[in-house]
Amino acid sequence: MRARTFYTIVILLPAVALAIAVPLAGPPPGSGTPLPAGATEVWIYPRFALRELVAYGLLAAWLLWELRRRPLPAFTRLLRWAPVALVAISFFLLLPFVLVHGAAREVVADDGGRLVLRFIVRLALGYAYIALAEYVRVRLLQIEPGETAVTPG
Repeated sequence: MRARTFYTIVILLPAVALAIAVPLAGPPPGSGTPLPAGATEVWIYPRFALRELVAYGLLAAWLLWELRRRPLPAFTRLLRWAPVALVAISFFLLLPFVLVHGAAREVVADDGGRLVLRFIVRLALGYAYIALAEYVRVRLLQIEPGETAVTPG
């Protein structure tokens, strides 16, 4: 397996998992009691799984573009910034929905701690995924960035 093929799989695998999760995602925990008949629910922002799919889709498109454009050693250095980029994309995707509805104060007051915790968890999971991918590439598949195929043995 070539290194570029390996990185393409590594980039697309989370997108496939998120695409499967979006239709299966239920209402967020703590959404409260059901609305009475005739009541209207105000939709502030898309559900978490859908937002993550859009955010990761943007990140994956950028990473795939850079994979084709950069030499592999430069791409592996760039890949280390992917979790930070995902957190930034997620934040900027959420921001317009909150601002349009004028709910910034409520979101920060009610969900600020949860949002910060989600960003920290995303960073930790992103770096763990990159570490796992690099471990698989180097230790298990023995693919070096300059190589084109796996050497048997």
